[in-house]
Amino acid sequence: MDKTDHKLLRILHENSRISIVELSQKVNLSRPSVKERIDKLVEKGILTNFTIQVSMEQIKQTITFFTELSQVTLPVEKTLKQLKNNPYVNEVHIVSGEVNYLVKATVTNTTEMKNLLANWMQFANVKSSIILESPVENRLYLGADNE
Repeated sequence: MDKTDHKLLRILHENSRISIVELSQKVNLSRPSVKERIDKLVEKGILTNFTIQVSMEQIKQTITFFTELSQVTLPVEKTLKQLKNNPYVNEVHIVSGEVNYLVKATVTNTTEMKNLLANWMQFANVKSSIILESPVENRLYLGADNE
């Protein structure tokens, strides 16, 4: 990857809906060259997804929280199935240390949160923190020398 690829990644990270025409203007390359570079980034597995970010508050999902699950009594497959199949769960991370899983979830009210946590308490120790504000989100860092 060169500096142009890094610039493409940064621009796409900010707005994956940008047109090839706009993108080509921003990186000073022809449209076919930009398309070819994007295709190569996908082919190499560097670009894995073109996605959106949803304002959870705008769709009335107002409480987002992290939960640490530790001392889990279920096998990994069953735990992951339960977490993946839960519509409130946004992210699941298997982590090192005393905690087994770090789960990010979003609900509409504290009753939903209480019920979700009660479910998890049946098979793990649970520790949760509600997100009050996220001053830095979804940042992409490609190295200081490639800015």
